[in-house]
Amino acid sequence: MVALLVAAGSGVRLGAGRPKALVEVGGAPLVATAVRRLQAAGAARVVVVGPPDDLEAVRDALDGLDACPVVIVPGGATRSASVRHGLAEVTDLDDGDVVAVHDAARAFTPPDVIRAAAAAVGGDVVAAAPALAVSDTIKRVDGSTVVGTVDRADLVAVQTPQAFRLDVLRRAHSGDGDATDDLALVEGLLARGTVAGRIVTVPGSVLATKVTVPDDVRVLEALIVEAATEGTP
Repeated sequence: MVALLVAAGSGVRLGAGRPKALVEVGGAPLVATAVRRLQAAGAARVVVVGPPDDLEAVRDALDGLDACPVVIVPGGATRSASVRHGLAEVTDLDDGDVVAVHDAARAFTPPDVIRAAAAAVGGDVVAAAPALAVSDTIKRVDGSTVVGTVDRADLVAVQTPQAFRLDVLRRAHSGDGDATDDLALVEGLLARGTVAGRIVTVPGSVLATKVTVPDDVRVLEALIVEAATEGTP
C-alpha cells in the first residue's frame, strides 16, 4: 500500500491561523500523527500533499519520521486537484497496486482500520473505505422547515483512508472533476459502466473523527484520552 495524505487545507473554519495539518492535537501536528499511523499500518510510502506556501513547515513537522519514505508535494486549489498532484508521484506502481487516499484531518484513524481498508481491495472490489452507521435521526429540510425524515437504515458516514486499485483511481481522476471524496468519482465510473467492480465498506472508528471546527478538536482530544486509558492504538 502507498498512501496519499491530503494535507493542503487552509483550516479557515478551525480558526487556528495556520493550515489545518499543522495544528497540534494531542501534542503533535495532525500531519505528523497521520503519517505515523499510516507508517504503523504498513504503508510502503507516504506522499504528503501539503499547503503550497507552508511546505517547509510540513517538512519540519515530519522530521525524523523515517519508518518509510515520505515525499512532500504542493497541493492544488481543490481537494481533488491535490489528490491528482499526489498521484503524479506514484508513476512507478502497477495498475493493480493499492493506493490509500487519506485526510490529515482524520489523523487519528487507527492503523488496524487503515489496514482493513487496504486489505479489502482485490478481486471485484475496486475500492474500500471505513464507515460508521448513522446513529442520529436525519431530517430533510427546506431552509429551516422540516419536510421529512430520512430512513437511516442503509446510511453510513464514510471516513478515510479510502483505498483503491491504482488504475481505477487514476481513471477517476483522469479529468478535472471534483468531489468531496474520491469514492464519489469512482461511483460515477461504476454507474456509467466505465469500470466493472464494486465498492465496499469496512468498520470505521470514532477516532477517525474529522477535524473541521474548534469543537472537533475538543471532542477528539477527549476520545484520545479515553482510547489511551483503554489501550486503543
